[in-house]
Amino acid sequence: MEKKFTSKRAVASVFANALNLLAEGTPYHQQQTAYLAYRMANELGYSEEDRIEIIWDALMYDVGSVILPEGKDYSFQELSAAGLNMVGDVQQLQFVRRMFQAGQAEQGGDPAYEVLSKEARFSEIIDLSRRVSKLLRQDDAALNQVEDICETISNLAGKELNSWAVECFLRVAKIEFIWMDLLHQPEVVLTYIPGGLDLSLDEAIELARFMSRVIDFRSSYTAAHSVGVAVSSVRLAEIMGMSEDECKMMLIAGYVHDIGKLKVPKSILEKGEKLTDEEFNIVKEYAYYTNLLLKDVPGFEQIGRWAALHHEKLNGFGYPFGLKAGDIPMGAQILAVADIFSALGEVRAYRQSLEKEAVMKTLAESIEKGAVSGYIVELMLKNFDDIFTIRDEEVRKESARYTASLVDAEE
Repeated sequence: MEKKFTSKRAVASVFANALNLLAEGTPYHQQQTAYLAYRMANELGYSEEDRIEIIWDALMYDVGSVILPEGKDYSFQELSAAGLNMVGDVQQLQFVRRMFQAGQAEQGGDPAYEVLSKEARFSEIIDLSRRVSKLLRQDDAALNQVEDICETISNLAGKELNSWAVECFLRVAKIEFIWMDLLHQPEVVLTYIPGGLDLSLDEAIELARFMSRVIDFRSSYTAAHSVGVAVSSVRLAEIMGMSEDECKMMLIAGYVHDIGKLKVPKSILEKGEKLTDEEFNIVKEYAYYTNLLLKDVPGFEQIGRWAALHHEKLNGFGYPFGLKAGDIPMGAQILAVADIFSALGEVRAYRQSLEKEAVMKTLAESIEKGAVSGYIVELMLKNFDDIFTIRDEEVRKESARYTASLVDAEE
């Protein structure tokens, strides 16, 4: 039996909290949506296995929002279309893909509960739940808001929401503690996912690669950045003699090293000129958020530290912690070099991609400034063509999925 490395519950929490960084004004939007969806599935008599499935569906429902233009409240159908190709080949999330397929389809009219598939029912439940989450305010007692929310949702029955889903919600809405949970501790929904170590290292890699899409697909400039960093880091780790498991952990760290960047506004990510000091301060916080999101995940003790510290510099002038050489783990130093290598080879809003000679020169200058390890850069330069080829192949694959996801979202 394959050794278990981390827990699905912890990974679900990371996904939820990461996506919450995108939801202004609703700090627990993902958990609230999942909590109410779970309660409605319970009211409808679904099994524990199905209730756990709808939690994951609800936590993932708006991953497609990252590739859609900001500033608009998208329909569930639009979000499903956008998320469909992003989930694509992730075997552990095929039930989410089926939910997206059902959510993308036009049902027409007001179909009865009995004629819909489980996935179509779940998409209706989640659509309703997300609307409730957006209506629920943080500045008043939950019970003071119930009547107005129920009236708003009731008015959508048979129009934007199926009547059976609204009827189910109204039954659930009569239970007062559910509203208190929804407002004050919706994260309790994660405890309904079994705890303990139940994900292998390879399974964690698959979910981390999916998370890299959520991170990177916000911008065409970064659409395959994390994948490039991940595979470049692994090749460096292999050359340096790291163990097979350490190399797999390095792969995960590469995939999620920019997870805190979900907090950075897209306008800053795509700015075509030098950032102001105020804007750069916003950027500098993202590594802190990476640490915040990953630090309590079992099995990720090293991974989280490597990822969060990849902007630290050996000379102590990095961020967010200002660590010096002796305090920066080797994994973070490898990621730092791989991050520079990958970023320089990518088009940015403010410049074109750099050629090999320019990349090598910039890496060499980073050594002179005391920012990165000369030993790691030397290995990078000696194996430049090999690492570039590996990176280029994976970047092309992920870029193709990004393009396909855009097409799906626009159709």
